Amino acid sequence: MTVAEVGRAARVSRPSWANLRTALGLLLFCAALLAGQRVLKDAQSTVDVWTAARDLPQDQELESGDLVAKAVHLPPELMDHYLMASTDLEGAVLTRPVMQGELVSSGSVADEALAGAGRSMTIPVAPEHAVGGALRPGDRIDVFGTFDAGDARARTLLLVRAVSVLDIVKSGGLVVEEEAAVGVTVSVTPEEAARLAFAIRSADLDIVRVDADANEGSDVTVRAGDFP
Repeated sequence: MTVAEVGRAARVSRPSWANLRTALGLLLFCAALLAGQRVLKDAQSTVDVWTAARDLPQDQELESGDLVAKAVHLPPELMDHYLMASTDLEGAVLTRPVMQGELVSSGSVADEALAGAGRSMTIPVAPEHAVGGALRPGDRIDVFGTFDAGDARARTLLLVRAVSVLDIVKSGGLVVEEEAAVGVTVSVTPEEAARLAFAIRSADLDIVRVDADANEGSDVTVRAGDFP
């Protein structure tokens, strides 16, 4: 009886490209997981800001019981618009009314109350674009800039809000003893100064005097396409 010999089966090795694909897949999965965790962590992070403990009138000198620290979610671009609870506002003066629970914005507190934050800057503007030259030191003003005037890209936006007028710069007019306003010196933060410096060289400026009982509104941008 003849016994046939059966050859030993050769073992098939796994192709190397399969290992590479698996490694790349794991790497991409780990990267996506880390990115998701970072986004979730950022969404859950909060900062402590000052809020009004009760309705506070304009010109209120702040005391410790007037404000309450509150943890809120704020995107990075809005951090400079509100006052962190680490800022000492004892004795600061409100420039407008603040309602109970409202976040205290940097523009609602007198600039001089924020140590190191105030800057003096002169805005060159003709009287007809500055309340007819009727501005006086102590007034508070909004400054608007119109960019690309007369163009389809034209837009007007609020540059700074409720800044304090420190002085009115005047020069001699054509008539003897006549003076015309040529500039308004205001107290601004470094961020506001940068916006104004750019607009002075790039836009037509208009100044609006803020009424004593006016509340702070939202930022406004008007474009040429908004009109028929």
